[in-house]
Amino acid sequence: MLQRSEKASVRDLEREDLPAVAQLFQKTFRKSEHTPPSLVAHLHEILFAHPWQDSDLPSKILVSESGQIQGFIGVFPGRLELGGRSLRAAFAGSLMVENPEANPLAGARLIRAFLAGPQDLSLTETANATALGMWQKLSLPFDVGYSLNWLRVFRPATTAVRLMEKNVGAARVFKPMASVADMIAANTRLSTLRFQPQSRTPRIRFREATCAEFRDAALILKDQFPLRPQWDIPSLDWLIDQAAQKRHLGTPFWRVGETRAGGLVGAYAYFGRAGSLGWLLQALCSPDAAGDLVEDLFAHADAAGCAGLRGAGHPWLTPELITRKTSFHGRAFYLAHARDQSLLEPIRLGRALISGLAGESWMRLIGDSFD
Repeated sequence: MLQRSEKASVRDLEREDLPAVAQLFQKTFRKSEHTPPSLVAHLHEILFAHPWQDSDLPSKILVSESGQIQGFIGVFPGRLELGGRSLRAAFAGSLMVENPEANPLAGARLIRAFLAGPQDLSLTETANATALGMWQKLSLPFDVGYSLNWLRVFRPATTAVRLMEKNVGAARVFKPMASVADMIAANTRLSTLRFQPQSRTPRIRFREATCAEFRDAALILKDQFPLRPQWDIPSLDWLIDQAAQKRHLGTPFWRVGETRAGGLVGAYAYFGRAGSLGWLLQALCSPDAAGDLVEDLFAHADAAGCAGLRGAGHPWLTPELITRKTSFHGRAFYLAHARDQSLLEPIRLGRALISGLAGESWMRLIGDSFD
């Protein structure tokens, strides 16, 4: 179905559009004219070979009268459940527009086309400040709990250099000096930034796990959340495999937590390596295990030599993060929309498993590079 305006049309994405979409992605998010074939292949896999592929939820492109692709919004299917009810969800990601100054309404048109779909829940966990403004013009506020991006610093000088690198690549020359500064700081009052566990006798023991062990734990722990994905072994294996390819972020670590009696109460996965900023992919736990999970996560990342650790909103961890020298900031914003407002209640309460592997963050488009 085509939505026409005076100069351009919004239509469903087709496979032959992928090279042009990949080129637009590189120009928009990587500031590069080079379009790696691996990016085109990845777009094909996540947009046309997703295990929950839904032909009624296609991605959308904005096309000029001459046939040039001027905009794109990725649509990724989700299957959720709430109170025994099966829900169709759709995540909007990678909103991009060619020359947005000349096409100020293009982004809003793509968002409207997405929201007009048949899904029960419309979600995005990766809206930047520009996209947020477009959503808010449609009277859709962002969710604060899921938008609380956070950072826990362990090595301040190295963290500062890593953050500067994102805008000024030449800042990497300061890394050796930053390492020396952090070693000196470790013996001064600044050593208080290094992680010190609050509990010397944790009630829960976390251990290294395989991908399969983490997957099995996630399939059990997801039931702690009223609104949750309808994962099964094939679908969760596919998502984990996609996430595990994001090696630009470091090595993936998989950990599960058990009580002394052997009961499963928590699991988490994060990427990290020495001298880098680690990134939390997913954390699941029973409510009374959140403190122990954060303790183990920070201790493990610090011991691995990470300069710091960051993550998107995990509302069930927020109280524990706040009490452990964690800073919060607005980096990406989470928005949720539903015609049936009752579906949004678990999200407002911070008890919906709808981010990370249950959202968009498994994709290599977020935080990875392509050759």
